Amino acid sequence: MKKVYKSTILFIIFSIVLLSCGEKDTETIEQYEARMNRLEILKYYNIQDVMAPRVVNDGVLFTFAENYDSVEISGDFNNWEDSIPLIKSSYGVYYYLWQQPLKAGKYSYRYRVNGVWINDPVNANIEYDNNNQVVSYFVLTNDIGFYEKNPIYNSDGTVTFFYSNDTAKEVMFTSDKLGFDSLRYPMTYSNNLWVITLRAEAGNYYYNFVVDRIWEVDPLNMNVYKGSDGRLHSYTLINYNQTNKRMVY
Repeated sequence: MKKVYKSTILFIIFSIVLLSCGEKDTETIEQYEARMNRLEILKYYNIQDVMAPRVVNDGVLFTFAENYDSVEISGDFNNWEDSIPLIKSSYGVYYYLWQQPLKAGKYSYRYRVNGVWINDPVNANIEYDNNNQVVSYFVLTNDIGFYEKNPIYNSDGTVTFFYSNDTAKEVMFTSDKLGFDSLRYPMTYSNNLWVITLRAEAGNYYYNFVVDRIWEVDPLNMNVYKGSDGRLHSYTLINYNQTNKRMVY
């Protein structure tokens, strides 16, 4: 079983390398969707650090290092409704990324390891719950929210586009309404996101993020079209009746 698992992972990695080495401007919509799905699977595949739950760019990250056959998690954050399976990284670290908004406060949780519930061995924060059961917990000092899609509609009638990349040196925004100019509209790095706020008219928009001079489509938007220039562009409809409001970190 382990050989099959390792072979599957190696195949996924090899596929991503092949897709990444190709010319992105000639990538088809189907290839783009496949690349995004594979990258999502491997987002934390090489994680090595094990620590108490922590907020990262795109969620709350849980990690567990012990060498067991299965590790699951449940807690206040999901109302203890299900035990969620963790993924095992290439270094043997189990991980799970929670990507839903959470209010500031204390959150109890436990791991289910080979069918047995235990507390987090790397988290010293423990307490008794209402059932007199010892549980691990973490504390959020602020409300957290993770943007689901572009754009974000602000109360002053503007819209904000965001892009998550903590290794890029420069990210520019461009769209058909801006003449696809890749040099004039720089995004600002703030709160672990590249952002730009525009006063845009309602209507259809085709847009891209230019990341260190490389044109990219929006990884959170599966509405992708190939333009007459041969490039793939993300598409959105700006509608000020939308409710995708700005969330506060």
